Amino acid sequence: MEKMAVGVVGGALLLILVVGSVLLADGFGTRDSFGTSDESRTFQGPETQSSEQTSYFIHEQGLELILLGLFSVLATVIIVLQKYRLRRWLLLASVIILGFVMGGFLCPTAAVQNIFLKANTGYLFLFLVPVVLALIMGRLFCGYICPFGAAQELLHVRKWAWRIPSKWMSILAKLKYVLLIYLVVRVLVTGSVVLQNYSPLKPLFSWGGTPMTIGATVFFALLSVFFYRPFCRTLCPFGAFLWLLSRFSLFRIRANTSCVSCNLCTRECPSGAMEGGTVAASECLLCGKCTRVCPAQCLCVKGVRPATQSQGGRE
Repeated sequence: MEKMAVGVVGGALLLILVVGSVLLADGFGTRDSFGTSDESRTFQGPETQSSEQTSYFIHEQGLELILLGLFSVLATVIIVLQKYRLRRWLLLASVIILGFVMGGFLCPTAAVQNIFLKANTGYLFLFLVPVVLALIMGRLFCGYICPFGAAQELLHVRKWAWRIPSKWMSILAKLKYVLLIYLVVRVLVTGSVVLQNYSPLKPLFSWGGTPMTIGATVFFALLSVFFYRPFCRTLCPFGAFLWLLSRFSLFRIRANTSCVSCNLCTRECPSGAMEGGTVAASECLLCGKCTRVCPAQCLCVKGVRPATQSQGGRE
């Protein structure tokens, strides 16, 4: 079974590289140049078709949708087969392919704004993929696919990790919801996108930027060495949106009646989602670290059961 899982993941990664190479070689779309301002955009509803738009899939949206689908399948295979040690390879592939090759699409700060401006293009499907994944598997996109989150995690050095007291972390975590509300209200009022170039690692993925955006990238890159996914956990507006949806996910990591409340999972969880065998589905990134340290092997991904039958689990 393990060899089969490795073969599936390896074959799918090879397919991603082949498809990406062919489409890029054929000149599939034109990438937006980094650093260009979106201030000239005007708000358009999904039913409005721009006179300049000649195709439903503009820029590289078609290719991005294919890659997003392939990465989603790979992530699901890893979770279903519980081959979590392969996850790090998928994160690395995300940084290389979705980050450096594709320029880091579904930018965390721009995604929740662009959906209002590009809903009449293939961007609608790009946006819906993480949404559907969140409703089915929780924050699978955040934990396995997003190149911005993947880069932060790969930079993190566990033995150098600093833990922020839970009281302070709960306060800092609320900042992403404030930013989400601000960005949505602003784009609805002004019809323009803001802060899209300030997502950490965006300048690195796009090989450019201003002193301010590069400074933000360097700051969060250094912070990532000591803190687990600092931007994801405190400021990511797209992550905040998926957090809200993942509270209703159909599948999540749960403990069965064999749980001995040893709290090893609580200490091992890097995102602070575990507490004595119960999991906050909205915070869980499905990394599988808790399942590997569980002495009773009672943690696995399960469907949500009626509250009267479940073993608990905070939201």
